[in-house]
Amino acid sequence: MFGDYLETSCGCVIGGAGPAGMGLLFNALKSGTLPDLAKDGLIIVDASAAPGTGRLGEYRITANSVGDVILECLRDPALRDVFAPLEHSPAYWRIRRQAQHAPQLSDIGELLAEASRLVLDFIVEHYGARLWRSTTITEVVRDNDEFFVWVQAQGRTRRIRCRTLVLNLGGRQDPQHLVKGLAQQGLRVPPTATIKSADELLRMNAVQLRETFAPALACSGRITVVGGSHSAFSMLENLADALEFAGLQELTLIHRSAIRLFYESAEQAEAAGYRFDPVQDICPVSGRVNRSGGLRYRALDVGRAVIEHARVGKTGVRAQAFQTQGGAPGDYQAAAQALLESHTVVQCTGYQPNLPPMSYSDGTPITLREVKGGVDSDAAGCPMDTSGLRLHGLHLFGLGSGLGIDPRLGSEPSFDGRIYGVWQFHNDASRAVIESVIARLQQTTPELAAPSRSLAERLEEGLPFLFPALSSANS
Repeated sequence: MFGDYLETSCGCVIGGAGPAGMGLLFNALKSGTLPDLAKDGLIIVDASAAPGTGRLGEYRITANSVGDVILECLRDPALRDVFAPLEHSPAYWRIRRQAQHAPQLSDIGELLAEASRLVLDFIVEHYGARLWRSTTITEVVRDNDEFFVWVQAQGRTRRIRCRTLVLNLGGRQDPQHLVKGLAQQGLRVPPTATIKSADELLRMNAVQLRETFAPALACSGRITVVGGSHSAFSMLENLADALEFAGLQELTLIHRSAIRLFYESAEQAEAAGYRFDPVQDICPVSGRVNRSGGLRYRALDVGRAVIEHARVGKTGVRAQAFQTQGGAPGDYQAAAQALLESHTVVQCTGYQPNLPPMSYSDGTPITLREVKGGVDSDAAGCPMDTSGLRLHGLHLFGLGSGLGIDPRLGSEPSFDGRIYGVWQFHNDASRAVIESVIARLQQTTPELAAPSRSLAERLEEGLPFLFPALSSANS
């Protein structure tokens, strides 16, 4: 049952080679820590046949960072030889030519996909890492001080035994999460309304958006966007651009807290006439206004137009915005009525992480504690379960999980969400994860000769960690 043909052991598994997982590998390579990360074996598992960027390049919106920030992720001298072929990349030159402007995510996705292929090829060749493409993680079991990761590829099931697991499999938008969040504020989505995910809509072109919203336009139904983040304002603009000449006259935005705008300094914010709290809204490390929670670049322009002119960008589409907590008198009641009148509600309230079934060795399911904006995790992305146990050795920091604020890196005190972003994945966020993973791998541990008896017994009994295809699997 425990022959080599069924089980592979290693020190670290990187589950998911999208922006978060690849950001960690980029950072480990340029910081010189990859040898320590791969010393006891490194396996990279990704469901795609072409790992590298996940769905990043599919979104039809601009980034919330300028092009130079993206290029900085690739500019380190330690990576010069690895990335030399990018000099011939059209995506690289498109971003470089607009280095001080926010590029399209499609260009960023294309460039990072090319860079990721180079990095993966390099670490497989030079550090003995193994890349398992087109492989799905189907279950994770925590047994004492290690993890058992079940994977499936081409109908075959295998198990990886490891001490550390970096798990970032992307995010999803669950409509029930939106319904519950609104219910906590005393707000209700009527059963007749259709809930649409911004994640899906932001990947549509104008023709697809017109087809999707044709029923709402045909009956002059209200379209309501719920959320106050970058994606909410990108969604407003995409809808207005696509639907204005199909008859759309107005969009409704419902957001819980005040719309926050990002500025490089207090002086810049004051010059723009933006009102802010000089203590709560300024990052003490960088001096930036709303560094973590503010709208940037194109989303900032759309946000200002909504706030100041009740219009969406440069279109003629009107925008009604209602703040449900601490807003103007009557805003809450207006938001409640708008929801009841909505034909379509667009969910822009964040993501939940894609996770496989997880359990302890005795079969008890692992349920992670959630906080606003993601999973309750420490600075290294180690999550906490609902009983209060910190799961050291398991690291989640990608879409739907995020990281809490690290005081050493800074953020405005008023921000209580989670930290995301390509630059963060390539730098601050993954640095703490790398340090934690290596520290764990360097700990002296007893020889891991066999699984604990409880897990072994469950495997022999076929409960629940033995998949139907396992008995006939080949290596």
